[in-house]
Amino acid sequence: MWIVLTALVVIGLVVWEPGFWAESLAGATCGALAALALLQVGLLLGALLWQVRVSLVVVGVGGELRTWTTPRRRVVLRTVPVVMSVGLTSVRAPVRRRLWLTSLVSVLLTALVVAACWAFPPATAFGTGFAVAATAVVLHGLVPRRGAGTTSPGWFLFRLPFLTGRVVAEMEATPMVNEVSDALSAGDLDRAEEIAGRLVEAHPTLLAAIGSQVAVLTMRTRYADALHLVGTLVGRTDLDQRDMAFVMAEMASSTANAMEAGQLPLEVGMGAARRASEGAVQLGYPRYRCTATLAQLALLEQDTDLAIELAGQAKRSSESALGRADALATIARAQMAAGDNAAARRTLAEATELAGWMPRVAETSARLDVR
Repeated sequence: MWIVLTALVVIGLVVWEPGFWAESLAGATCGALAALALLQVGLLLGALLWQVRVSLVVVGVGGELRTWTTPRRRVVLRTVPVVMSVGLTSVRAPVRRRLWLTSLVSVLLTALVVAACWAFPPATAFGTGFAVAATAVVLHGLVPRRGAGTTSPGWFLFRLPFLTGRVVAEMEATPMVNEVSDALSAGDLDRAEEIAGRLVEAHPTLLAAIGSQVAVLTMRTRYADALHLVGTLVGRTDLDQRDMAFVMAEMASSTANAMEAGQLPLEVGMGAARRASEGAVQLGYPRYRCTATLAQLALLEQDTDLAIELAGQAKRSSESALGRADALATIARAQMAAGDNAAARRTLAEATELAGWMPRVAETSARLDVR
């Protein structure tokens, strides 16, 4: 929205006509949304050209109209299709070159459309607002920014080629990390563990390697071991704010899992989990990505209504089949705790279809069958 307002101020310094603000506001809003969508469409096109995997596509805002979930990709269509977001992950070397070229395609496509807006000068306040706002979106996107929630095209274009050290190694390790994720998505824990072991052996200090090992331990229900492994990262001095945000978020999740499984006392872990979750958000981790963990904590505190609400948010914002199945398992557990086993069975049906082998899904199903 600030882009739209900035565009209006710029236009206002140049043009003043009766009815200008309403018409130019509409144009600026449409221009900003169009440019944002074009950047994402450009990412899709670039990913196709340079063989970068598209792991997530979300079209629109609001409630879900339709979802298509596979082990490698999740596509979500929401009620108001005004924005779009795309998640990418490289599966082939050279990783940096492929990501750079993909981002270049995105920026060039959007810049060409914006240039066309100026090549044919807009004759109305709407057209002027559209062109100025679209230009502002492109310029804002070119500013190099990278956080726990998002990375700008400008970061890929102007910072990525000059990276050195661990950050580059983390990025170049993503093909093997994706192999672990693919094996976990398919329920092949032995293969996932074998690949994660090779990854840690080759890169023992990389967050990507350690994260893969944590994911395997979690799916093995070795939650206390996963928590201990995450805890070893807290004291590291080579991690920036973005890295530490991910570490704190994983610590909160591992703590919640360990408490739920009885591997950590509630009186020890509850405060630590909440502090870790809040710490992750303060460091830039998107709050909506914490809702799955917060739902587990609410359930452990026997607040079933809050657990269902938060897990519902986690389900709607999930970025993978495993994430959605995990959120559904939490909802089913909360419904069981509230005495509504029929609702729990309906909820668990989708979770079982997505990933019936997942420990939290399988354990919930077993408990439900006993009742």
